Amino acid sequence: MCIFRARYRAAMNSHVEKKSHSRLLVAGALFLTSIIASLLIAYISSTGDKFWVLKHPLPRGVQIASSDISLVKVTLGRGAQGYLSSSINPIGSITVRNLSAGSLLNVADLSKSGEELDTESLSIAVRAADLPATSYVGEIVSLYQVFDARNGEVVPEPLRVMSGVFIKEISQKGANFGGDLALTITVHRDDVPAILAATSSGRLVVVASRG
Repeated sequence: MCIFRARYRAAMNSHVEKKSHSRLLVAGALFLTSIIASLLIAYISSTGDKFWVLKHPLPRGVQIASSDISLVKVTLGRGAQGYLSSSINPIGSITVRNLSAGSLLNVADLSKSGEELDTESLSIAVRAADLPATSYVGEIVSLYQVFDARNGEVVPEPLRVMSGVFIKEISQKGANFGGDLALTITVHRDDVPAILAATSSGRLVVVASRG
C-alpha cells in the first residue's frame, strides 16, 4: 500500500511539473510575441516620409496658405510620383483643380503662375429648402434661377445659371426656421456678374452635381 501511494505521489508531482513547464513556455512565447510586435510597430512608424496633405477642401484657382496644409508620414508605393514631401514648400502655390480634404498634394495639382489665380468667393442667400440636406463644404454644385408664380401669372422655366460651383462655406443661421441661409461659393471671376444678376429676381436653387 505504501509503495502504491509513493508511486501515485510521484506521478502527480510529475504531472504538476509538466503543467508548470507548459505554462512557463506559453508565458515565454507570449512575452516574446509582445516584444516582436512592439519592435515591428516601432519599425513601421519609423519608415516612410512626410508629405503635405490638405486639411480642408480647396477650389481651383486659389493660393495655398499655411493653414490649409499639414505634414503626415506616409509610405508610398513605387508607382507613386509627384507628391510633395516635407523638403518642398507648397505655400503660395496656386491650385489648378478642385481638391478634397485629406488629399496628398501633387505637383500636377499646383502652379506658380499668377494667371491661375482667377477665382473669387461671394456669398449668396438661398432658402433652406433650396439647398440639398446632404450638401457639404467642398462639393461641386450647379445653380438654377427659379421664378415663383404669383396671381396665376405665367413664369419662365428654370434657368441654369452656373455649373462647377465650389461650396466654400454653409451658414445654417435661420435654416431651422425655414428662412434663408448664407452660402459662400467660389467661382471663376468672369462668372460673378451672372450670379449676382440672378439674385436680383427669382431665387437660386442649388442642385447637386454628383454622378
